[in-house]
Amino acid sequence: MMDQQTALVLALQLVALFSIAGALLLYLICKIRGNHESELSETSPGAGKPVLVTSCDNAIGLQMAIHLANRGFRVFAGLKNGASSGSPEDSIPAKVIRAWQKHRESVQGLGNIVALPLDVTREDLLYESVDIIRAHLPAGEDGVWAVICTNGLTYRGPLAQQDIGHWDTILKTNIVGVLRTARTFQNLLKNSNGRIVTIGTTDNMGEGLVAYAASRYAVEGASYALRQELSPLGIKVVTINPVGILPELLFCQPKLAKNTNQEETSVDINNGTEFQPLVLSPRALEIVDVALTSAVPKTNYTLEYKYKWSRQLNLWRLI
Repeated sequence: MMDQQTALVLALQLVALFSIAGALLLYLICKIRGNHESELSETSPGAGKPVLVTSCDNAIGLQMAIHLANRGFRVFAGLKNGASSGSPEDSIPAKVIRAWQKHRESVQGLGNIVALPLDVTREDLLYESVDIIRAHLPAGEDGVWAVICTNGLTYRGPLAQQDIGHWDTILKTNIVGVLRTARTFQNLLKNSNGRIVTIGTTDNMGEGLVAYAASRYAVEGASYALRQELSPLGIKVVTINPVGILPELLFCQPKLAKNTNQEETSVDINNGTEFQPLVLSPRALEIVDVALTSAVPKTNYTLEYKYKWSRQLNLWRLI
């Protein structure tokens, strides 16, 4: 039977052991949290860094453009029809961008948005966009910080009932468009040690998206190959993977979210202009910031989403 002194020594040893284990656990928790916070702390405002969003005609592109401009980036927003002078035929993204530009006049600390005509399936517009961007860069600068390839098309339906023309259009936009963009902007990216951001595969896409899925896996493969080829030039290639969102939402045309009595699109500094759907959650936008501003970004980042159907607005809303 253990005497009282031995029991006391053993108890003290156990207390010391648990204290050490607790201290180690606390250290690991703080280390992990510190790494996470330091990673996010690198996502300082864009401070005028030039960024191209290749397509703002869809939900993800428009939301990224507004968010990055709010963060201080100088955003070049690609629109298939460009941005006219306020004609009624303007697309909704063009109206949203113009409303944001008007809002910027009264708020300090924001970046800027320059809308330009861009269609990644057209070589002439790609090279014209290079000239437009160069014309808007400050004297002595000749590079862009990032090119975000948000161009994308999707078509859902049974393979046997699909038109081959749909496949050609999807592949031409989703994958060939990325390759055209990378080649066109290679020099501007090399001059600034910039990065290309692509949109990769998702999960739970459902049935009827064979051509779309093929294009997204092709983007993943192309991004890997581009990473190997462009790394010696100082160009980084990052892929974001939107998880839990239907591709139809990702690349749908935005709708204005305003009252019927409201004549102009309203703007809020925290949420951007009022349009739907907002496909990126605040946490997803933080991850996008990390992908854009980290000195050594990961090759892949995962963005997660949760949605519910709004009967009042007749569209999907982020929850």
